[in-house]
Amino acid sequence: SDEQSELGLSKEEVAKRVQNQLNIEYVERAFETIENSNKIEELSPGLGRLLVSHARSILTMKSVVQNLNDDLEKHLKMIKEKLIREHPIKSKIHRWIESKLFEERTNYIHQHEWDSHQLSIDQCKALGNQQAAYFIQRDFIFRKDHESILRRNLKSPIEPLKTIECSRSIWFPKNWIVERTYPLPTERIPTLFAKYTYISEEEESQRRLIDSDPDAKYYLQRKITYSTTTRYPFWRWKLFALRTYCWLSNAIYTFCLVIPFASPVSFRALLSLRPFRPDYKLNRDDLKLHEDPSSKTETFISRLVALWNHVRHSRQKFEQAPDRGFLGKNMQRIFNRFWNYVAKGFVGTVAICAIYPASCVLLSIGSFILGVLSPIWMPILTLLFHILQILIYDANSAGEYGRKFFCLINILITDFLLCGIIQPILVLIALILSPITSLLILIYALLHRFTGGLYDIIVFKLIIKRLARIPAHDTFLARRIAGPGLAAQYFYQVSSPEVLAALESLIEQKELNIYRLYIEEILMKPINEYRRFFNAAFEPFSAQIQITDSPSIYSRMNDVVNKHIRNLKTAIDKRNDLLQIHHGPQHDRIRLTDAGLTAVLIEGKQLVEKWYPKRILSYLNEDETEKFWNDYDLEENDWLGLASKLLQELFCRDFLTPLEQTDVCYSLQVDHITLSKYAHMIHSANLHDDLDAVTSVYLPE
Repeated sequence: SDEQSELGLSKEEVAKRVQNQLNIEYVERAFETIENSNKIEELSPGLGRLLVSHARSILTMKSVVQNLNDDLEKHLKMIKEKLIREHPIKSKIHRWIESKLFEERTNYIHQHEWDSHQLSIDQCKALGNQQAAYFIQRDFIFRKDHESILRRNLKSPIEPLKTIECSRSIWFPKNWIVERTYPLPTERIPTLFAKYTYISEEEESQRRLIDSDPDAKYYLQRKITYSTTTRYPFWRWKLFALRTYCWLSNAIYTFCLVIPFASPVSFRALLSLRPFRPDYKLNRDDLKLHEDPSSKTETFISRLVALWNHVRHSRQKFEQAPDRGFLGKNMQRIFNRFWNYVAKGFVGTVAICAIYPASCVLLSIGSFILGVLSPIWMPILTLLFHILQILIYDANSAGEYGRKFFCLINILITDFLLCGIIQPILVLIALILSPITSLLILIYALLHRFTGGLYDIIVFKLIIKRLARIPAHDTFLARRIAGPGLAAQYFYQVSSPEVLAALESLIEQKELNIYRLYIEEILMKPINEYRRFFNAAFEPFSAQIQITDSPSIYSRMNDVVNKHIRNLKTAIDKRNDLLQIHHGPQHDRIRLTDAGLTAVLIEGKQLVEKWYPKRILSYLNEDETEKFWNDYDLEENDWLGLASKLLQELFCRDFLTPLEQTDVCYSLQVDHITLSKYAHMIHSANLHDDLDAVTSVYLPE
């Protein structure tokens, strides 16, 4: 004690030092035993010294970290005392002092960031553990010099919230891009057409490319795609320019090239003698562009030829067919000739000659004019499209605050008008009116409380206390609202068999819960024994048992045990659902008569004495049985007390209080007529006495 007072140590610090010395002594003896163990030496020479060296390094690092944490706590304690001394009022604000301590903690940790490494290295070298000091030194160098650089280099680049793409068609097939997409890297190859003849060097180069990798994949790119992001300011103007360029290019391509020269209503379709195929597709066998059969386009002449070829084939088919028709072939021939030569041939020819050339000329010329004028109307159309997006539905929005519909209106009304103008004005008004309103409310509350209390004291002292008595019937001044025959407090009376049935259900539920715990303990026993064996054998080597996705004995054991536990839980929960008694507010009002309660306690005692020893307590050992009775605060084998506790748990705490005759008592809360109600009564001519409008509410004790 004298030494303690001389050193200035508290009892907790002395106890901590004693505990540390005991731990050190225990560890040293354990290390000595491991180093001198012949069995460990037989396993591998020098293994004991290696294990002790590794353990000493771990203990050294833990000791350093603990000392640094203690220093941090002492520093924070000093800072807190300083804050309380310098700021006696602010320091009573818990959030303020916590924020200051958090800032100081952050600064302290930043200043002593590498102290744990340096101290660990010095102590390991002092103990002669050069290997541990080397590894800690390597970790220190990596964390201090290389970790930040690697994190910065490996950090994922900042991605914009949204990337918007626009594409334009490549006008001429000779400029289409053919790429080999697999294997990587992507490589562009020459664009060749099957209908043209090329020099032998180009053909040979193409053939070598095909033979070099039969599994290679190729892609024909007909469009060029441009992209812009929402990362930088004014990205909408860049999108507007990009979209105008792409849409203008596509409009000129469609209206000036495709429709006038490659469509079914083009000049080429009007003047060409044979059908043509304006589209191409890539053939994987020779990597050349072949005409696409699906793009076959009929011309004016080919349509007439096809029409009269159809008429000729139809006539030949009719003449070659045997005469087995309904009217005979001579009569049918008249109808067949009329149908083929007149209805199909003549009318079809007239229709094609009259409509098709005019359609080709008008549509092609109109399309060409639109294409030529597209540099004028396309920017206007693009601008209108962007304006409609901002006003109605912003499909290209970056998703700020989830605004898609009426984005500009939301910004003007919500952000600018409501939040920017009206809200500050309301705040200023509230800043002035709130104290005034609060003061008026306070004055009114004090006056109301004082006058109301004074009125109640005067009426009670001068009138009620001296002259009032309990009325035998309702009068002008008072009405009976509670008492014999009028009480709002009531109970439900149940029969004894119903209570015993509910008690038996509760006992069975407790039996199921005890049984479930007992079976789960049996099921988990192999796993627990396996875990204890593993920990005893491998914990000195810092090994831990874990459940992995790979098949193992421990994983299979866990799967089987978990399956059995789930099946057990399902079966018991199903039975518990049948036995469950749903509690409601009415359970607190359930009572028995004196005779019924006595009978229930006697029968309940016999029921508990019959069930508990055989079905519940038999699963518990001696300590668990003693804890069971202590939890209920009962002596051992007090079956009557246990039955009483279960009945209170089943219904309510006051269930053991029998029903009695209701005493004379009154509980009254009256809402008297006020001045405003009196004025309304005069105005509505609905005249009545004061107590005719009084409402009463029973207040339970």
